[in-house]
Amino acid sequence: MNTRHMLLSAALTILVASSLSCTGETTVRCSSGQTLACHCNGSQQGIRTCQADGVWTNCACDGDGGITQRDASVLGDGSIPNGDGSTLCSGVDCSNHGTCQVQNNQAICQCDSGYHASGLSCVDDNDPCSGQTCSGHGTCQVQNNQPVCQCNSGYHVEGLNCIQNSPCDGVDCSNHGTCQVQNNQAVCQCDSGYHASGLSCVDDNDPCGGQTCSGHGTCYAWSDGPVCACNAGYTPSNSAGLDCVPTSQICVGGSIDYDVDGDGTNETRFDPNADECTMYELINLTRAAHDNEGSPECHKPLAWDVLWSAHARNHCYKMQAAGHLYHEDYPGGQNCAMGCGPSCEMNMYMTGTNEGHCPPLSHHCNIMRCRFGYVGVGYVGTWNTQNFH
Repeated sequence: MNTRHMLLSAALTILVASSLSCTGETTVRCSSGQTLACHCNGSQQGIRTCQADGVWTNCACDGDGGITQRDASVLGDGSIPNGDGSTLCSGVDCSNHGTCQVQNNQAICQCDSGYHASGLSCVDDNDPCSGQTCSGHGTCQVQNNQPVCQCNSGYHVEGLNCIQNSPCDGVDCSNHGTCQVQNNQAVCQCDSGYHASGLSCVDDNDPCGGQTCSGHGTCYAWSDGPVCACNAGYTPSNSAGLDCVPTSQICVGGSIDYDVDGDGTNETRFDPNADECTMYELINLTRAAHDNEGSPECHKPLAWDVLWSAHARNHCYKMQAAGHLYHEDYPGGQNCAMGCGPSCEMNMYMTGTNEGHCPPLSHHCNIMRCRFGYVGVGYVGTWNTQNFH
């Protein structure tokens, strides 16, 4: 048992009986009301209170063969020292305006005149923060001679109280609903004619209502649903097309078993170059933002295909070696061109001669076709290929 008490002053009586046997019992003289701590090799084993006749009795350590000495120690205020000599008042300075004492086995501050106890501190009776606890979740500070609570993280100040933040704080549900806390999370209960989209209430008749595109794009409403046209450097993360993430997270390399450069040895990995990722990003941007005219066109994003990107780059090498454009080795549709970078090529694909709204076999048609869900992109110099499926 490790009960901790306190030494009042050097004048208090300390009574020690040492070199006592660790087996059997002992009788030690003491003062009535004092408390005895029995120690065996520094480990406190028991406590006894001095009887009215001034004798401690039956203070013994259990014999275990390994203990050869016991100390019985007591402090005049009734406190028991720890093994290291410290007591409950160790380190308590009462803000240098009082004295620490032990009462009922607890450390308390007896404060000087003009001060009162606040925990284990003595504070000025005229301190504006005197008695201000900030609900136990902050610290009182004096500003312009007035008490002010500085609240802990997760709490906010209301007067001289620190109140726990609510998940609904600052949530207005677009002024078309009411925020409620469910399972410790904010949820919008929307008015009739509106539905929840995150922490917004959006018009049931607005497909783009509440669609933020992750703050990196613009939502377009098409016949095949809303879709995000992402800013430069971003592209949707999935076929829903309702977010915008860094293109570098989607246009990534992967394992292959294919001879990309035509040297007779199969590569085991394909990593896209900058032009390939830029063209991929532009394909999804074009699908999202291009007007919905002419033959049926679809606007949801295409997924990145590592293997068919490797095939596309290989086709670029072959066209470069041949010195002319031609089609071969494609899964469902193929665009190929040469002469300029991704932005220039995309402009030619969508607005060039014979590139109207999806005439048969046009580049434009492959980019906007509804039945495709994947694309692989290759770029070598200005030679470029896109494989669609």
